[in-house]
Amino acid sequence: SVSGEGAEIFSAHLEQGSEIRELSCDLGYAKSVTVTFSGRVSPDIYGVSIESREGVVVDNIPQRGSAGLEFTMVGRENLQQAFNLLSPDLIVINYGLNVVKNVRDDYAFYRKGLERQVRLLKEIAPGASVLLVSVSDMAAAEGDSIEPYGNIGAIVATQKEAAANTGSFFWDCYSAMGGEGSVIAWAEADEPLVQDDYVHFTSRGSDSIASMLVHDMFIRDTLRRYVRISYASPASTGEMNPGPGSSVPDEQKGKIEAALRQAASALIRYDPQKPFIFTSPSFWLFMLVALLFFSLVYRRKVARNSYLFLISLFFYYKTGGLFLLLLILVTITDYLAAILINRAERRNSKRFFLLLSLVSNLGMLAYFKYSAFIVSTVNNIFGSSFRVYDYLAELSNTLLGTSFSIDSIILPVGISFFTFQSLSYTIDVYRRKLEPVRNIIDFGFYVSFFPQLVAGPIVRASEFIPQLRAGFSLTEREAAHALFLISKGLVKKIVISDFIALNLIDRVFASPGSFSGFENLVAIYGYGLQIYCDFSGYTDIAIGIALFFGFRLPINFNSPYKAADIADFWRRWHISLSRWLRDYLYIPLGGNRKGWFRTGINLMITMTLGGLWHGASLRFIIWGALHGAALALTKTFNYFFGDGYRRNRVLRAFAVFLTFNFVSFSWVFFRAPDFESIRTMAGQIASSFVPGSWPEVLKAYSSILMLIGAGYFMHLLPDSVKEGYRGLFIRIPLAGHAVFLLLLAVMLWQMRGGGATPFIYFRF
Repeated sequence: SVSGEGAEIFSAHLEQGSEIRELSCDLGYAKSVTVTFSGRVSPDIYGVSIESREGVVVDNIPQRGSAGLEFTMVGRENLQQAFNLLSPDLIVINYGLNVVKNVRDDYAFYRKGLERQVRLLKEIAPGASVLLVSVSDMAAAEGDSIEPYGNIGAIVATQKEAAANTGSFFWDCYSAMGGEGSVIAWAEADEPLVQDDYVHFTSRGSDSIASMLVHDMFIRDTLRRYVRISYASPASTGEMNPGPGSSVPDEQKGKIEAALRQAASALIRYDPQKPFIFTSPSFWLFMLVALLFFSLVYRRKVARNSYLFLISLFFYYKTGGLFLLLLILVTITDYLAAILINRAERRNSKRFFLLLSLVSNLGMLAYFKYSAFIVSTVNNIFGSSFRVYDYLAELSNTLLGTSFSIDSIILPVGISFFTFQSLSYTIDVYRRKLEPVRNIIDFGFYVSFFPQLVAGPIVRASEFIPQLRAGFSLTEREAAHALFLISKGLVKKIVISDFIALNLIDRVFASPGSFSGFENLVAIYGYGLQIYCDFSGYTDIAIGIALFFGFRLPINFNSPYKAADIADFWRRWHISLSRWLRDYLYIPLGGNRKGWFRTGINLMITMTLGGLWHGASLRFIIWGALHGAALALTKTFNYFFGDGYRRNRVLRAFAVFLTFNFVSFSWVFFRAPDFESIRTMAGQIASSFVPGSWPEVLKAYSSILMLIGAGYFMHLLPDSVKEGYRGLFIRIPLAGHAVFLLLLAVMLWQMRGGGATPFIYFRF
């Protein structure tokens, strides 16, 4: 039987001697899959195929009991058929225990066999690259005696030589573990990474090896862009280059030329697997080109605005593909609605056109963001079996020849932001706070300006439209300030947010029961820093980029973890959204004009809907409701007792401490994948807090703890100190800025994870 989260159970009952040629089932986006066999005979599995959410397909073709040579020497026709079906980009060959046991002295014969094997694979699958993964460190355990195998080093050297002679990639798993004897340390760790036989890895050990391999393949830029190119750079724990003295075959040269052509067209092609975001090298290449042409048009307002509108549309196409049509639809609808609202003489007519804007924006948002949540909720309550069906995807497939899945609805990038931004415009026109924009290019530019399009800040038309009508201006100090903001944002995102997420937070939240209460607690506090550095890092970069083009965007964060209460927190966190919810939801509900009790109800409604805006899940609703309840309690407390605690240093410090902890633990509902994980984390903290040997734990997490501590320390610095080093940066001469940028680029490149990691608010 095969089971997975959200999947039905498939089972097959076999008579002895029978076989299943194929057993397949769609497990959806399962986090775990369990395969259970019954009977007296251990089955042989000859193939497992797994496709990731991002479309990466991994096919395992194990050969049970093979020493790594036999399967390519017999049954070539079957092997050829398999590779024709798979059409792989990369073939990974991993060697195990049988090689260590069988190859003792004749390494030259073994090397020739490996080379014959690899050449045959390249002949069968000429479009694929080959990666050889060496044997790991192993030891023979007999009773109390543990003896490392003495031939592993020679085997690894032979495998590396074979890789060099065949122009293949090579990863030294043996050295990555630590070389001879490392398997003993792995097996005897507090949480063993190797089983008692000192050969096979535990699940955590397998994850560790996989992480090391992925790190060297992608973080070190090996095979990062085009896996079909025989290009790679030396890695710290293993080499993946073809080796010294090896020649590049003609067919590989052809692949390199094809890859260069592919790179040339990459800028104008939408690739959903390579998000076009601020931390990707392709985006900064786009920025250089955009600024180059901007320098030709910036003096003429019409040309400048039209140019920036077009490259903003191009940016969204690169980020969201055909969802660009939705952005254009929002632009046209609200442009016309605002003009019609302004022209209408009767109040009912104005309301009708405002309603048109509300329905189009909120309806679109509800369809893409909440359809699955609504269907799931209805099914759970009434026991029905409705399913999600993407009618727009079907329409696109029919009219445009696309191949979108119709069984799930993909959330367009940035839809929560640009719908709210455009909606605020029509509401302000209706309230007569703003005259409608007559030029649709100017209005389209306002809605789609690319620095803040994907994740804010949510800019009011009253703040942005006047800048369209003004000439370009950018002082030398402002340019330095923009550079400072971009640098700060990139450091926040790549150095802090991505690093602590990759090395601790994602692991703990994925499996909180596998970690102690202490590790869970560190992950909770770490996530508070991660989401701040991720989101504020984005807005820092956005504000800096906009400033280079002569546009001033509003501040979106102001040291939120210094807040003395929740009301103060929301004056500092995601300021543009807080203002939007206040002006377009809280105040229309009555605000604080009808007494403290009604004020509390209005706050609860506003923040609960604000939580739902963040995500289509009961967890986000609870997160918003918690903040709404805290805001209501704060308002009630201040109504009866005043807010003198904000001015008393001791009381304010205590209030900041309480607010920070409330916000931190509320983030658990925001980040955890499900309620079971939340319960597990709470249980681990309450009952299994002690992780073992404190010195070892602190040593293991020293870099993470230091980075989290440094991040919070920088965050809590007085504003005067922050202004001091910002001013110092601005006063540095141009040559100093150039040196700083070079050093920063090197550091960020070394710190990057496996490609550009999307921002947390990338699809909100």
